[in-house]
Amino acid sequence: MKFNSAIIISLLTLLLGFFFDQPYLWIPLSVFGAGFIDLFTRRWIVSDRIGAMQKLSMISKSFFALIGFYAMIGQVICIGLIIWWFVF
Repeated sequence: MKFNSAIIISLLTLLLGFFFDQPYLWIPLSVFGAGFIDLFTRRWIVSDRIGAMQKLSMISKSFFALIGFYAMIGQVICIGLIIWWFVF
């Protein structure tokens, strides 16, 4: 299994926050979950395949694309959280 950068960055942030007893650990945990979901759904989202239930397929593709977007933005948030924990 090939991990994406959202999983790696959020896991490192989660471990740093856990070992140094920092607040807001739900942020890297949620980004980790979104990255994990994105890992398994990205190939289906970018494909042109649509099943017989087109509306449901497009709604679910949009939902999983939104989760992938959160994972992408969450990487930046996790890096900012590390800076906030240890600099400020």
